[in-house]
Amino acid sequence: MKFFLSLIEMIAEFDLIMQEHIRRIKDDEIHNPYLRHNIQNELINLIPGEIKTKIIKKIKDEKYYAIILDFTLDISHQDKMSFVLRSVDISSTPIQVNEYFLEFLKVDDTSGKGLFDGIIDELKIVGLDIIIP
Repeated sequence: MKFFLSLIEMIAEFDLIMQEHIRRIKDDEIHNPYLRHNIQNELINLIPGEIKTKIIKKIKDEKYYAIILDFTLDISHQDKMSFVLRSVDISSTPIQVNEYFLEFLKVDDTSGKGLFDGIIDELKIVGLDIIIP
């Protein structure tokens, strides 16, 4: 909790609204500052989804992307597949190639068809189109 509050105070150095909010908390003008642990946990849980949404939007804007997959066993010896997208940003000069780690996917079926179906399902979930020749 101390780290989170330190982060809020750092943000307040550059954000006038946050400065005012912290001032009101310290002056006891606010009795529910929305900085309690359950609010912190909710914010922490929302951030990855928002980041993922922004990455997917960027990839859709860039049009061209490739999928990079790698497998590993987690601590409980479950197969996990890292899901990385590489995209080409042709709007920048020079052209840039970017890589984005999206998540680890649980792998139940390690056959070729099972992996293919898992990838297609994940692409549908994130809203990316795939063209299969």
